[in-house]
Amino acid sequence: MSSATTTLLATPGRTSRARRQFWRRAAPYLFILPALLALAAFIAYPVGYSFWLSFRDYQLNMPILGKPWVGLENYRNLPRDEALVGSVEWTLIFAAFTVPIGFVLGLAMALVLNSPYLGIARGLLRGVFLLPMMLAGIVVGFMWRMLFDPEYGPVNHLLGLVGVGPVSWFSDIRAAKTAVIIAELWLSTPFVMLVLLAGLQGIPDEYLEAARIDGASSIQSFVQIVLPLLRPAIAVVIVIRTMDALRAFDLIYALTNGGPGTATSTVMTYNYRYFS
Repeated sequence: MSSATTTLLATPGRTSRARRQFWRRAAPYLFILPALLALAAFIAYPVGYSFWLSFRDYQLNMPILGKPWVGLENYRNLPRDEALVGSVEWTLIFAAFTVPIGFVLGLAMALVLNSPYLGIARGLLRGVFLLPMMLAGIVVGFMWRMLFDPEYGPVNHLLGLVGVGPVSWFSDIRAAKTAVIIAELWLSTPFVMLVLLAGLQGIPDEYLEAARIDGASSIQSFVQIVLPLLRPAIAVVIVIRTMDALRAFDLIYALTNGGPGTATSTVMTYNYRYFS
């Protein structure tokens, strides 16, 4: 058999092998292609379009006026808008309070539920702790609005029993901010507890037993074993809770509507109030 004939017979085999190698290398990219297209459609395009609109004078409630080009004028006006600056400040303060406090409370609740001494009470406590997760933020806002009602709310009644005068929860700035933080913690802490509880239950008991045999105290075991193994769960909690706090809207809208004035207005409630 001549060399030319051998080359012709071998070429289809090499072509088929090269084609299989190509598809094997391309398969991972084809699998993630739908996700990339979804990200482009729902994230990249809206962000790019919003950035394009930032250089134009566009009013959502008056689209007939068009979108005339104004350049950097919108960016120059941002620091002059006191309502926007106040909303940004309160949003950051709101996140700075609710995220760490919610994390500590959620971790404490997760440790309680993970305790081996609860017995049959564990299921009951888990249901009670998870109850806020079953409610929408708008429902929680209206519920806490009734609880904080200055005249008929049970919160002021309970405060009166311990000698604390009635609090004007919706007309006093500090009281309104405190009410918003309390309601947010009640709503969001069960999520933190659930994630951390899953992380705690994933820690092998052998690690803690070995630490006890070596003479480590409960605090030492928690700091040197439990917390390092909880890092992935802690990272998930911090990231998700920070994003939720920075975009808080429904609970605050139902509870205070950004009041008194704009004292509890977040960036999201500001956008709704001035651009809807």
